[in-house]
Amino acid sequence: MLNKEELKNLPQLLTPQELAEAMGISLTFCYKLIRSKGFPSFRVGKKWLISTDKLMEWIDIQADSNVCKKTEVQNE
Repeated sequence: MLNKEELKNLPQLLTPQELAEAMGISLTFCYKLIRSKGFPSFRVGKKWLISTDKLMEWIDIQADSNVCKKTEVQNE
């Protein structure tokens, strides 16, 4: 898994293999993410690509969403 500085230096578009390596996840899970609603990926022919900028936004949204869920559980 890459650190924050290395994440900033990623190319603008990632392949699933590059994404899996950068995030420290399996390629199988990476494809599961790619096919999930709202994940910032698109196809060019048969090739999947992931926008690095949109990926960072998606990660922030996921992190914020999880913080809200944890806060709601703690408040109950």
